[in-house]
Amino acid sequence: MPQMDIPFLSINVTMPVGTSLEETNRVASQFEDILNDIPEIEITSSWIGLSEATQYDVAYGTMSAGVNQAQVMGKLVERNARKRSAQEIIEDIRKKIPHIEGATIEFVDMGGEMFGGGGGPPINVKIFGKDLSLLKRISEQIASQIKDVKGIKDIDTSLRHGKPELQIRIDKEKAALFGLTVYQIGQEVRTATQGRTASRFREMGEEVDILVEFRNEDVKDIKDIENIPIVTPLGKCILLKQVAEIVLTEGPVRIEREEQNRKVSVTANIEHRDLGSVVRDIAKEIEPIKKTFPSGYSIEFGGEYEQMKETFITLGIAFILAIVLIYMVMTAQFESFVHPFVIMFTMPLAAVGVIWALFITHKAVSMPALMGVIILAGIVVNNAIVFIDYTNRLRKKGLEMCEALVLAGKTRLRPILITAFTTILGMLPMALSRSQGSEMRSPMAIVVMGGLFVSTLLTLIVIPLIYTIFDDLAQKIRVRTKKVIHGDEGKNRV
Repeated sequence: MPQMDIPFLSINVTMPVGTSLEETNRVASQFEDILNDIPEIEITSSWIGLSEATQYDVAYGTMSAGVNQAQVMGKLVERNARKRSAQEIIEDIRKKIPHIEGATIEFVDMGGEMFGGGGGPPINVKIFGKDLSLLKRISEQIASQIKDVKGIKDIDTSLRHGKPELQIRIDKEKAALFGLTVYQIGQEVRTATQGRTASRFREMGEEVDILVEFRNEDVKDIKDIENIPIVTPLGKCILLKQVAEIVLTEGPVRIEREEQNRKVSVTANIEHRDLGSVVRDIAKEIEPIKKTFPSGYSIEFGGEYEQMKETFITLGIAFILAIVLIYMVMTAQFESFVHPFVIMFTMPLAAVGVIWALFITHKAVSMPALMGVIILAGIVVNNAIVFIDYTNRLRKKGLEMCEALVLAGKTRLRPILITAFTTILGMLPMALSRSQGSEMRSPMAIVVMGGLFVSTLLTLIVIPLIYTIFDDLAQKIRVRTKKVIHGDEGKNRV
């Protein structure tokens, strides 16, 4: 999809794990102040942490899910009321954002989110494997390797710093000596730290849970956890540290899977470059890293690149079907296999115009451009149909082939030019449009205009030449076929 100029911008801010809600709110307020100073922004808003209003969006990965995450949004004035594009405004905001230690800042592609792109960053390098620590190391290597690729912005990894946690590693052999199981020890630790409902207090038809737990000051550090008393089945009281080791470590915030494989993603945004060339440069940069991968680890490109490949395949199949159907219809109308084949040569001529038009307008090959190619396939053959049909009529009246071609060219030049330039001029406002959403419409119009213009100019030159070649070839085939079928029968009769 082409990059859209949407009158909305969204910034995702992720503070280090463990950041308080107040600190996240303070940082989000700084971003709001920056957005409020931009003259093209008329409304700002922010969401911090998880709320009932955003819980469903969190499931789709479009909103913040923790107190260390915030999303700041801005509403721009309409396109015709501002001189700068949305991308230029985003670059201005990017320069004004202060450096925040440990924070990850990501600008969301609102155009991609609204027009089927999913809203995620266009670059998404997916790393598959089993060991999370190794996946994290590989993702950090890739992020560091691709940071100098031209056009790359906002590089991030999905496996960020984990949440701090205490891991209680129970020695089963020691626990068995005291007659304890892992479950029993776990229940005692849970009662001490989170509490356990021992009974219910009933009064006036109402029930209130009676929660038994340690006081907060009794479980405030690791030593307190190590000294949690556990009663054995024999009635003896021991300490947790006698049967377990307590380790302070980090746990993953989330574990992503795709097709039952663990996955870590390296994402990035693109600036002033097309998706295909950026992906090729990234592939070159990470090739040395891929060679060091252990068995069972692999890399794939997802995000918009994966969608681009699927779109190109789908539209390619649609284009082939369009060509087949056009040829079948013309074969039935002309009652010939040769003349429709000659007419189909207008499509390579149109391809020249398509490439030329996209090149001079600096437009990338996108889904709207490919849709324009499919539309062009049905339009571009009209001029050749008019020309070939009139040539055949003249030959049926007794004119020689060359004379019929010249006369058909003179006679049909005017209607061919009228129909072609009517279509081209009709597409001109769409191609030159700079209104909201023109990024989706203009590539389609440019492709149709460029292909039709070049094919119209070349039809009266190339198509007569191809017609002559194939007609001579068909005559030779007919003569040889008669000789094979009839042999010298004609001479014997004489």
